[in-house]
Amino acid sequence: MNSTTVTPQAIEAEQAVIGGLLRDNGAVDWMGDLRPGHFYRHDHRTIFTEILKQISSGMACDVISVGVALESSVPDALPYLNAMAQSTPSAANIGRHAELVRDRALMRALLGATSELSELALSPNGQTGAQVLDAAQAKLAALAERRSIREPVRASVAMITHIEEIDRRYEKKTSGIPTGFSQIDELLSGGPNRGALVILGARPSMGKTALSLNIALNVARDYSVLFLSQEMQNGELLDRAISALGRVPLGNVITGQLSEPEWQGFTAANARLQELNLHLDDQPALTLLDVRSKARLIKRKHGLDVVALDYLQLMAGEGLNRNQQLEEISRGLKALAKELNIVIFALSQLSRNAANKSRPQLSDLRDCGAIEQDADIVMFVHRDEVDNPQTHLKGLADLFIAKNRQGRIDDVLLSYEGQYTQFSDAKGARPAPQVKRERRGLAAEL
Repeated sequence: MNSTTVTPQAIEAEQAVIGGLLRDNGAVDWMGDLRPGHFYRHDHRTIFTEILKQISSGMACDVISVGVALESSVPDALPYLNAMAQSTPSAANIGRHAELVRDRALMRALLGATSELSELALSPNGQTGAQVLDAAQAKLAALAERRSIREPVRASVAMITHIEEIDRRYEKKTSGIPTGFSQIDELLSGGPNRGALVILGARPSMGKTALSLNIALNVARDYSVLFLSQEMQNGELLDRAISALGRVPLGNVITGQLSEPEWQGFTAANARLQELNLHLDDQPALTLLDVRSKARLIKRKHGLDVVALDYLQLMAGEGLNRNQQLEEISRGLKALAKELNIVIFALSQLSRNAANKSRPQLSDLRDCGAIEQDADIVMFVHRDEVDNPQTHLKGLADLFIAKNRQGRIDDVLLSYEGQYTQFSDAKGARPAPQVKRERRGLAAEL
């Protein structure tokens, strides 16, 4: 920093906040999440802390009470407090002044972070460039997670807008985002609500990527979708999309050996893809900051309703162990869903214990119990034919909804066509197991 650079500060705004509080203690409710650490001057931090202490205790806080309390820690406290109170006509603009103080504090924090990161880049102490970059992302993410206090709303006031929601429900105009699978949407009261974190768990080869891509293709007809694939490249996702949309066997799409009818299917799939508001990203080892940045970018440029993330355990994170890292990731994804008012579908691997079960449980979510806690909806997909080729459920998949904050917990039967990697609503009743009857008498000898 050169000699002409001035540290970001808003001294007059700090004085106006303090003066306003001394004039009107009730103005403490108008300044949001302003904290002592946001103030640039040390004496202002000390004064503000004392004011909050007195107001919180129910005392009458004024120039005299604060001046007496600080006479040993702040030189000439009484005349300075009096000057600030006199120079502030009223507390009417305290919200704006508090915002200025917070803004300059953020600027100082950014300068401090960039200074630390510059030193780290120059003296990495054995860390790789990727590790330094990850540290930088963590620091910036911490700054980005500043929260402002939202004023609680009276129930009667909130009810005014909620009546409109009830009316939409009566007219069967759901506020959720439909997945395109009728039975799933019915259980989810029309589809996941905005702000929801939806976990789709499965063992390998059960089809969780295929199902999530099918949902993304369905949703992208009417909404904006971002599909983040850490395992498959964009070209592989497009192969699957062409196969599902054009009813062209995936193997033929991959080899390029298409018959005339299949070329027609390819052309139809391409036309449908042109109409979808679907964005693909195949960057591996995403951090939480990466997901935030990409989601915000798409929302700013194209609008955004749904993010599909394939899959949680491939993400990189900060923490002493993998559990802590995934706790931070799942908590951050839930916060991002609420912040951007979107639905996030996050895929998750299941633990090895799930391999011995035909019905996965919430405890089978791999590496982290926080995933279950943060999620609004948890679904598991299971195809019996993966483990039992002779099953009576060939071409079918079970979708178990194990957690649902907005509806019922139940099971859904889906059809699965492997050659097209396509799930769809199952038609008809669930097939009953075939029971081999014992033959007796003369029939047993035939």
